[in-house]
Amino acid sequence: MMSVPDTDRQVLRDLAKQVAEAAADPSQDKKLAEWKRHNSLKPGRAMVLQAPEGVWDEFVPADSLQCQDDRCRGIEAALRTRLYKVDHLHDDEPIVTTLPTTIHTQVTGYGVAVKTTNPEAKGVHGAVHYDTVLEDDADVETLFQDRHVTVDWDASHREHEIVSDLVGDILDVRMVGYGGGWFSPMDLFMAWRGPDKMLLDLIDRPEWIHRAMNRLLEIETSVSKQMEALGVLGLNNGANHVGSGGIGTTDELPQPDFDGEHVRLKDLWGHAAAQIFSEVSPAMHDEFAIQYEAKFLSMFGLNCYGCCEPLHKKVPIVRKIPNIRRLSMSPWIEPVEGAEAIGGDMIFSFKPNPAYLSSGTFDLDICRREMIAVLDACKANGCVSEYIMKDTHICCGEPERYDQWTDMAMQLADEYA
Repeated sequence: MMSVPDTDRQVLRDLAKQVAEAAADPSQDKKLAEWKRHNSLKPGRAMVLQAPEGVWDEFVPADSLQCQDDRCRGIEAALRTRLYKVDHLHDDEPIVTTLPTTIHTQVTGYGVAVKTTNPEAKGVHGAVHYDTVLEDDADVETLFQDRHVTVDWDASHREHEIVSDLVGDILDVRMVGYGGGWFSPMDLFMAWRGPDKMLLDLIDRPEWIHRAMNRLLEIETSVSKQMEALGVLGLNNGANHVGSGGIGTTDELPQPDFDGEHVRLKDLWGHAAAQIFSEVSPAMHDEFAIQYEAKFLSMFGLNCYGCCEPLHKKVPIVRKIPNIRRLSMSPWIEPVEGAEAIGGDMIFSFKPNPAYLSSGTFDLDICRREMIAVLDACKANGCVSEYIMKDTHICCGEPERYDQWTDMAMQLADEYA
């Protein structure tokens, strides 16, 4: 068992008690019930999530952490993040007592490395230029290698034991497996080929693209089935995020024949996207992305589609995806056209423009007008809608922007209910 300083242990236990107290509030069960209603496409109040991704290091900066041990600091940051939500971001995300630990898995690569000309810009805090590593004559069937999954159960159990020893009598410490995948073969191919060449290839080398997509579908299907066979999948039908936004709470998953232990792909939410196809026609999007994504997503019980790519003109091809339930509507969609196409058949998962919170002078009225336009379109067309503020990378020294946006969005959701 890992030796933990008494001061670290006390910090974590104090924070865990605060999280448990927040989770015990009856409002949290009401939030879970609302997400369950929402995910079943029953009419009701629109749901709101503030998911500030790249801004958490400003909300909960490293120098605010009190623990000394690195592992304890990671747990502390996770708990303080939940408590920040309680104190500041009053959205529809449920606060729960579950504290997950990881099943340690490794997946080998494709045999092809992504190269960029600006490698110091990493994560969400910088842009990169993708260099071409796939040349015109690349044999994609043999170049892309099979990927293999291995599990370190000893490390997984050690982590679970350590966290359980620290706060297991206060929180529900639970070993959680891999909750579905993000299948985006065209975005991956673009990172190897470069966006300009990839777009030209759709016209000049279509059969080569199809061979690449078939190979990537084969590889990723194998990875998912390996995870299923190894028992490292974890249910994602609880208070977790799914796809590119939204909480996964549903009583439609797992499947009725679930044995309570061995999670299968069909017991999970799945997700796919082709963000690089923002400016590609519906016909090309269907030919080079949807047909492969639909095959992959056929393994899952419920599915989400899309992220930043505008999809308001592509709803008919998205309908080809089995068990589609949630469709991302990016800041660059035309709300009325999207709402008319979706109707009440899937969740209209709107992503407000993150630039309004992350740059320049903050103007809450602009944010309000944006949300009202979508709420009006969804109400007129019987859409079940959600509003997920994400892809925000900075708060410009004004964290209260996020509090104000969340309060505004929640107020509008109540007014339109």
